[in-house]
Amino acid sequence: MAVMAKLKKRSEIEDEMSETDFDEMSWEMEMGCMPFGADDEAFFSFDDISNCMNLQSVVYPFSKNKDVDIPDLVDGERRILSIDIALMASKRHKNDAASLFINRAIPTNQNHYKANIIWLDTYEGLLTNELALMVRRLFELYKCTDLVIDANGNGMGVYDLLVQDMIDVETGQVYPALSCCNDEAMADRCKDPKAPKVIWSIKASAKFNSDIAKGLRAGFQNGNINLPVSEQEAEVHLRDKMRGYKKMNPNQQIQYKLPFYNSDLTRRELVNLEGKINGADVKLSEKTGMRKDRYSSLAYNYWVQCELERENLRNNHNTYTMKDYAQSMRKLNRRPIMY
Repeated sequence: MAVMAKLKKRSEIEDEMSETDFDEMSWEMEMGCMPFGADDEAFFSFDDISNCMNLQSVVYPFSKNKDVDIPDLVDGERRILSIDIALMASKRHKNDAASLFINRAIPTNQNHYKANIIWLDTYEGLLTNELALMVRRLFELYKCTDLVIDANGNGMGVYDLLVQDMIDVETGQVYPALSCCNDEAMADRCKDPKAPKVIWSIKASAKFNSDIAKGLRAGFQNGNINLPVSEQEAEVHLRDKMRGYKKMNPNQQIQYKLPFYNSDLTRRELVNLEGKINGADVKLSEKTGMRKDRYSSLAYNYWVQCELERENLRNNHNTYTMKDYAQSMRKLNRRPIMY
């Protein structure tokens, strides 16, 4: 409108959009009056998600020196890899991809976890065995403790490969079979009785989809999730902190900015999801041409984190004895009465 009214030159607008700190979504909100996450049917809030985009550093599965430095697990940490399965690239609508998130769930006080998304990426057009091998490689590389997989439809093929020994034909490395921890029928598909039970099999229902949506929204509202910062913030950080970044060619720089770009796209996906309430349940749907695969993978990941929290709380409750209760009551009774 400013260009049309001759208040601004088109070249001025293009110069602003070409700056390194350009943020497409913020631009559309400010200049295009696009109220992301602000309409009546939006389920996630733009501000809630933006406030959780705090991680300036991610953990790459590569480095410029080709030696990957994956941090060891801290005490009590659970490292959760989640994958929402898609195999066929959607050329018509461009709204279907396999989406992967890796979460360093760091324990806090009172047996809770803080989610820290240290890597996220999407993959299109992979064959079943290619996707399964990629998942298994990353699970081993990142020293993950839990693997969450959508086992419906195409996911079953990927799951069946993960519960068998896998050979990496490029390196010759053998990855041992993994088994399921939350579904006995799915665990029975693994024929190795010694396989570690680390896979969480997701077979979504309307109730489950409603629960994970509400849980993820609460996670953002309570500040329990850390996503990577936006791409424009990452650009400044990479230029200041990463040795050799300024000398890289644009294609190499894009590799290092990719997880931050995916963080921006995750926010865009979330704020464009529409929620329809049916009683106590909510049903989310994406707008035409928009994706939901990043949301699904992140929601699965955070659901497992919440399940682990509940397990910790149950275990602590089970170890709470009558002696502990008596000591607590004695301390309580020694306190002065306040009027």
